[in-house]
Parts: sequence; C-alpha cells; structure tokens
Amino acid sequence: MTYFNRNIQFLSDYNQWLIEEMETIDCDKIEFRRVGDDIFFKLADEQGNEFYTASVYDPQYEAKLFLEGVNLDNTGYILMGMGSSAIIKQILENKTETAWVLIIEKDTALVKKFLEEVDLSSYLEGKLQRVIILTDLMEQISVVLSTYISSMIGFYFLQTDLLRTFSSYRRDSEFYEKMIEEIINHLRTHMTSMGNSLDDTLMGMTNELNNVPISLTSHRLKDLKDKYKGKPIICVASGPSLDKQLPLLKTVKGKALIISAESAFRVLLKNGISPDIVCILERGANSYDLSVKGVEIPEDTALLGLTLMDERIPRSWNKYVIPVFKENITHCRLMNQALGDMGTLYNGNSVAHLSFSLAQYMGGYPIIFIGQDLAYSEDGVTHSKHSFYVDHSDVEMSAEQRKQIQNSLQEDKDFFNKTVYVDGYYGGKIKSRELWRQFLFWMEHLIRVMPAPLIINATEGGADIPGTIKMPFKEVVEKYCIESIMSIPEMFSDLPPVPSDEDIKENFRSMVEFFNNEFGEIQRVSLLAEEMLDAAEKLQNELVLNPDGHVDLLKMKAGRVLRNVEHLVKDVLKNPFLNFFLNPLVSNYHVKMNPISRVSSIERLQLILTTQSYLLKNMIEGIQQLLDVYDKGIRNAVLELGYDSEELYLDAKPKWEIPDWEEGEESL
Repeated sequence: MTYFNRNIQFLSDYNQWLIEEMETIDCDKIEFRRVGDDIFFKLADEQGNEFYTASVYDPQYEAKLFLEGVNLDNTGYILMGMGSSAIIKQILENKTETAWVLIIEKDTALVKKFLEEVDLSSYLEGKLQRVIILTDLMEQISVVLSTYISSMIGFYFLQTDLLRTFSSYRRDSEFYEKMIEEIINHLRTHMTSMGNSLDDTLMGMTNELNNVPISLTSHRLKDLKDKYKGKPIICVASGPSLDKQLPLLKTVKGKALIISAESAFRVLLKNGISPDIVCILERGANSYDLSVKGVEIPEDTALLGLTLMDERIPRSWNKYVIPVFKENITHCRLMNQALGDMGTLYNGNSVAHLSFSLAQYMGGYPIIFIGQDLAYSEDGVTHSKHSFYVDHSDVEMSAEQRKQIQNSLQEDKDFFNKTVYVDGYYGGKIKSRELWRQFLFWMEHLIRVMPAPLIINATEGGADIPGTIKMPFKEVVEKYCIESIMSIPEMFSDLPPVPSDEDIKENFRSMVEFFNNEFGEIQRVSLLAEEMLDAAEKLQNELVLNPDGHVDLLKMKAGRVLRNVEHLVKDVLKNPFLNFFLNPLVSNYHVKMNPISRVSSIERLQLILTTQSYLLKNMIEGIQQLLDVYDKGIRNAVLELGYDSEELYLDAKPKWEIPDWEEGEESL
C-alpha cells in the first residue's frame, strides 16, 4: 500500500472532499528533498527566488526550535504551511490524543506530494481522527472555517497555538495573513455569539416567555416574505453621518420603505419622519426606557422586534406588531418550532443586522444603508446629534443609564471599546472600535450568506462595507425612490388573519408539550451530572486522605471520571437547548482544561478534578435555573391568556436511560 493510501485511511473523517478532489491534482512538478525520514520542498517566492521550506541540514532540530514554548497540552493547534514533515510529526507525536490540528496550506499539489512521500500512519493509526487540512481548492474556505469553528470542534480552539511556518512568509504571504485574519474573526464571532453571561441568557428567555401571548395573537413574520419585492427599502442606523441625510430622507416617505434601528427612532421622530418599521433587538430594560418610553408611537409605524425584547415594548405599541424569532438563537428557534413555525430571521448582534435581514426577507430592491458608519466621524463623534447617545433632553434617563452610555463609548475601556482602524468609505483607514469592527464583520457575513440583488451603502462616510456598492444618497433617491409603495396599514390589511381563539389555545398546548419533552432530556443530563459530581468529589477526598496511595489505581479511577465528564459535555453540546444555554460555562471549562488536560501527576489530577467539579456544580445549578424560568414563564402566559393553570403547566419527566458511552469517541 502506498503512503498516500495509508495516510488517507486516517484522515478521511474530516478531509474526504479534499481527498477525492486530490485524485485529479498533478503533483509531479513539486520538488522535494529528503533528509532521513523527513522531507521539505523547493519552492519559489513571488519574485522567483527559490528557497527550501525547512533546514537542509537538520529539519528535526529546526522543528524542535520552532515548537519551543508551544504548550503541548493544548487542545488545538493551527499550522500555516505544510512544508516541513518534521514539524507536523512532532506535533502529532507530542499532542494529547483529543487535541485537534488544523493545517492550512494554499498549494493542494504540495499537500498531495506530502501525503505521497511521508508515512504518518504511526502517528495516526488507532487514534481519534483530529486532523483537518484546508487548501485554496476550497473556493469558500471562509465558510468552511466558520462551519468548523462554530461547531463543537471550535471549543478545542478557544485556547490554541497559531503556528506560522517559514514558507508561509516567503510565498503566498497575503493568503496566509488573510487566513489568520479570518480565523481570528471567526473565533471572536464564535465567542461573542455564545454570550458571556447565563444571567443575560436567562433574561432573554424570560422576555421571550413573557412575549408568548403577543406572539400567539399577532401576525406572523413568514407572511411578510417578499411583501416589498422589487421595492426600495432604506435601513436607517444612528451613525453621525445620518444627520446630513435627514432632509432628503423626509422626502422619500411613501416612495421607499423606511426601516429604523431602535437607536435611530427618536432621531427620525425629532425630524418629522415616521418610519414604516422600527426594529428592536436588545433584551435589556434600557431598550424600552431609551427608545420607546414616553414616545408617541405613530399610527402607521410597525414594530418588528425580537421575541426576547422587553415585554413592555410590544404592549406599548399600536396594533401593527410582529414578533421576530431569531434563527441563530437556539431558544428562539425552538420556541418558534414549539408554536407551529411563525417564521424566523437569521441576523447578528446589532439592530442594523436585523434591519438588513428583514429588508432582504421582504425582497427589497435596492436595499439602501444610511447612518451605517461603524466608525468615528472626522470630529470623533459616534452617533447622530439627535440620538440619546448625544441629546438627553427628551429622554428620562437615570444616573446609572447615563453612566452606562458614557462607559459604552469610553475609548479603550475594555476589549470591545479598543481602538481599531478599518477600511473607510472614501478609502484609507479610519478610526473605529472593536465592537463596531465585529458588527462590520457580521454585516459582511450576512451579505455573503443572504445575498440580495443590489445593496447600496449611501452612508457617505464611516466604514467601507464589503458586498455593497457606494452611491450618494441623493443619486439613490433620484434613481430608485420614484413610485409610491404600499403603506404599513395597507400591507397589514393584506395579511392573513391572526389565529382564532381555539387555534391560539391549541398552539399554546402544543408549546407546553414540546417543552415538557425537551426538559425531560435536560433533566436526564442533570441527574447524570449529579452522579459524576459525587464520583469526582469522592475521588478528591481519597486523594486528600491517601496522597501516597497506589498511583496506577488512582489514575484508573480518575480516567473513568474524566471520560464520563467528557461524554457528558458531548451530550450537552449535542443538545441544542443545553448547547446554547451552557455555552459560556462549557467554553470557560475548555479554556481552563486546555493547559492541564494531560494527567501527569497527582497534583495535576487534583486540579483537573477541581475544574470538573466546578463545571458539574454550575451545570446542575444552571439547569435548575433554566427549568425555573420556563416554569414561571409558562404559568404567567397561562394567566395572561386566561387558561386553566391545572390543565396547562410545565411537567417534565427525566428521560432516564443507560448512557451509550463506549471507549473512544464518536465523530463530532
């Protein structure tokens, strides 16, 4: 059997597409040299200068120097360039079995030649398949990266070593720098999308449950699909450039659908503009206090807010309300499923993302951005002068709220306020913040995965938004905002009627049954966590009382506990509800465990058990909090809807079964 065929046996789980595509790749022209059992390649840089990808004298010694300081107890390694077999062998030989290795090599022919000439079977055979190879053969390599990093695999890269080989500097440097930027952005997005607080997540769940009566008695989002197909839709954000666009925006009312971000709502009203739609995304009380409280809601303005918004907002609005379930928040997606599918929207963590997703969903042509600066103005201004960030005259704002706003805009106060520079609308680099850069990255992502025929950035300032074309707002208005469009009252009168009382009750009953079933599985996980916590604490006590006990026996007992906890974590990550809710906790656990994952001493074992006990205790407490929130939320909804609390209530029973956990590990 050839080296190539032997190697691919142990790489097929995560590289099957690449393996199949390599069959047609000619690698005969790839030059290499062999020193002992190792190979390296002869390549040429962009200027035609030839070089070798590793030391021609002692590639193994060079590899040892290269890997000095690398924590080989990590659970993730990212290697840029595949030019040295010695480096790859040493990583595979010394890493823990559960650690992942992501190799990015632009040249697919070089990868094929490597696998033809290097026998990796002794490092891979009989072990978990944990090697992923990406090349430029994958046209959507960014999407592939995003898929891996946002999956369970991504947890193993939360604390990782990013290793850039010599050859990646000499040839295709721009490609590798782009890949590093992509990886960092995807990891940041992965971290921010999972949230950083169980309390914040519970707030969103509480709000969504409190808004169940609104969701059941309102029109459905899915009925808005393509309602404004071929009509111009203007997405208004509250950046500093908005002020110069307001006079012209006022003239297009009725000739383009105006969607306002919540922070721009007061700005528009102060300038005599009633938007057609206001999008609400935030879940905290400030969203109501700063954007809605005390505002006279225009009769022809609709509210499309996420279901996790403050419950006071939809109850303060006029009759034109449609709750929006966020597709990429698990509890929103599951609630939508439980209520019979009212429609969902995929969007990011900024209300501007929600506005764009809605405009795309309704078929807007073109979709037009104004006030979407995502950067400081030349004068250092962050928002429109009429927004509550700047003008507090018409907002009842507490001292704490003022302090929160000031802190949110204070430069370099924390990670998300850190000063960064991004590509500008008019070229060059302009000053921004890390949070806005994340919003920009998300907007670019949305435009890529939710394409629209024409997206125009008419902000005339701020950051460049890839995927859009630039055009002055005046030119946009003259070219596209010509004909009258359907008003919001006209559009709502054209929608299917809201469900009957009988249908509403049946939908609510189905929702309760859905969550009783979901929480049965969640309670099973909680019971398993209690058993494992008991086992971990007993072993910790044994280590304290008998520190000089039989080491091999202690390690055997510890191995059983460690494997069971790892299996439990996988059960959590495979359950959509628990995966979402416990994401911050599991993320924290992986970051703490990565540097100590190898049992090398009794002291290390104590530290591992302490870390795992912390995970299990918080998992048990978190699940109980989750159950309490849904129990209370369902009882409140029953009361508001006038149903019988003895007929409809949360009554989840644990789905107890013997865990199907075998030695080894299932494919992720």
